[in-house]
Amino acid sequence: MSAADAPLRRPLLQVEGLRTGFPSRNGMLHAVDGVDFSLERGEILGLVGESGSGKSVTGFSILGLVDSPGRILGGRVLLDGVDLALLDEGARRAIRGKRIAMIFQDPMMTLNPVLRIDTQMIEAITAHDSVSTAQARDRARAALVQVGIAAPDERLLAYPHQLSGGMRQRVAIAIALVNRPDVIIADEPTTALDVTIQGQILYEMQALVRESGTALVWITHDLSVVAGLADRVCVMYAGRIVEVGPVDAVLDAPRHPYTRGLIDSVPAMNPRGRPLAQISGNAPSPVDLPPGCAFWARCTRAIERCGELPSLEAPVDEDAVSRTVRCWNPVPLPAAGTR
Repeated sequence: MSAADAPLRRPLLQVEGLRTGFPSRNGMLHAVDGVDFSLERGEILGLVGESGSGKSVTGFSILGLVDSPGRILGGRVLLDGVDLALLDEGARRAIRGKRIAMIFQDPMMTLNPVLRIDTQMIEAITAHDSVSTAQARDRARAALVQVGIAAPDERLLAYPHQLSGGMRQRVAIAIALVNRPDVIIADEPTTALDVTIQGQILYEMQALVRESGTALVWITHDLSVVAGLADRVCVMYAGRIVEVGPVDAVLDAPRHPYTRGLIDSVPAMNPRGRPLAQISGNAPSPVDLPPGCAFWARCTRAIERCGELPSLEAPVDEDAVSRTVRCWNPVPLPAAGTR
């Protein structure tokens, strides 16, 4: 069968034109403004950007967990071709935790402070699978071991307040893993963990993706984590994705000026003795986004056409790397042999 005759493979997760807003006294705050990306089975996608860029709200919107008065204003979220927005609440609840799970930055968004860990983990399993309590306990114990928790039987009998912050976060990660979901959305879950445990969690997440085909969206501001974890990266700014591509290509040769600024701001990228590089100015208010490119006022490559909103397209001078950039005047590719 030729490539032309082969059936088109549908992405596991498709986000199309997603827009999420929060009403305010000054108008609608557009936290997510037309986000598009797709995710294949077994793929790890890094979603990066500054605080307030819309990364976490994007994750909440995918699962339908945006708190009122916030609401999804438009777009579609397709899981295996099924639009999650068209499902009733009962059907969405059946999917959450089973087919698509989220790891929150704050573990107490997952854990109930008045219930023991075993009660919460067993409930997370039996809510979706018809298994005995003993089988559910065995799966819960295995999940705790998977995230590096010693003495799992003892931890299962503990209450959240009896655990350290890092231990609570590992339990929350274990709860997300316990049903082997098709998609996991992780909202900076290792930020509060020490470097050793962070490395262990990242290794285990990569192993899970390889073994089970689970797809992973890793939301973070830490480019070093994305560099060692992700297959592709989406860079967000002011509620919009401004660059998408393979992680090595984007981090080695960023095309969008904002991505270039993020990478240059990493302390390790600055020569010793020089002031740390930074992006000048401040991010625009999501209540009153400027016309055109939202990064225009802070950009060193701004041109008159930046007053028009660019689409997320590949630059005309792009090489063979599959990448898209939302910019009228992207950063040139480095000369061959200089990357």
